[in-house]
Order: sequence, then C-alpha cells, then structure tokens
Amino acid sequence: MKGPHTVSENGLLDWHVQQDTDAVVLHIAGEIDLASEDDFAEALALALGTSAPVILVDLAGVKFLGSSALHVLLQANEEARRQKRALRVAHGGSIAHRVLTVAGLDQVLEVFDSAQSALSTVPEPADGRHDLTVRDVR
Repeated sequence: MKGPHTVSENGLLDWHVQQDTDAVVLHIAGEIDLASEDDFAEALALALGTSAPVILVDLAGVKFLGSSALHVLLQANEEARRQKRALRVAHGGSIAHRVLTVAGLDQVLEVFDSAQSALSTVPEPADGRHDLTVRDVR
C-alpha cells in the first residue's frame, strides 16, 4: 500500500511512505541539506506517527546527505526508542553509506545495505525478552 507522496517546495527532496502491519518504509530521494531538513523531519514524523513496530528510512535514492539530516535521523531514532520501536536505515549503496560511516552513525543506528535486508530481520522484543523457542535440540 502506498501512502503520502511529497516533493519539497524547493524540489530537492522527494519522499513517499509505504505501510503494512509490520513496517513503515519511508523512501527518500534527492538531497537532504539545510534547505530540505524540515521536509525530511516532516516525513520522519509521519512515519513515526504510524503504529508499525519497524520504521525503515530508505536512503537508496539520496544524492546528498548533510549534517542536518544526521541530526534529524538521531532525533527520530531517540523518538522510536521512546516508543519501543525499531528505526532502521537502508543506504542502498548511495552516498548515504559513506556519510553514515564517516560520521560514526553506523555504530549508533541500525544500518543495512538494502531495504530488503532491513525488513528481513525481526526486531528484538522491546521488553528485552529473546526468542526462547530456539533451543539446543537433541
């Protein structure tokens, strides 16, 4: 199911939201800098406003990722944690991969190579329980 689709007023950022019961995916394309930071924050707020346990920010279509975007991502990650949800970032081999790595955010955020790999990983329970069904079977 597709959700809202928006292009920033300055034309630098294009985003849309896809949602199902397990995850909401925010697809971002274009440039995220000071001029489009508010649009990026608005898109993340919309994704955080859903009830899906996983929020995936797909940056595969990003051509520029400025420091203001990193700040917005960190704020969204903190909000997701407060809500006991998982915020994940997929770089898709875009410039975002290098920026996230150089900034050290790959150590703070859940960063994946692709949206598919990010969505194939089941989040750990927010209450700290782990799956006890996988046992040493003899």
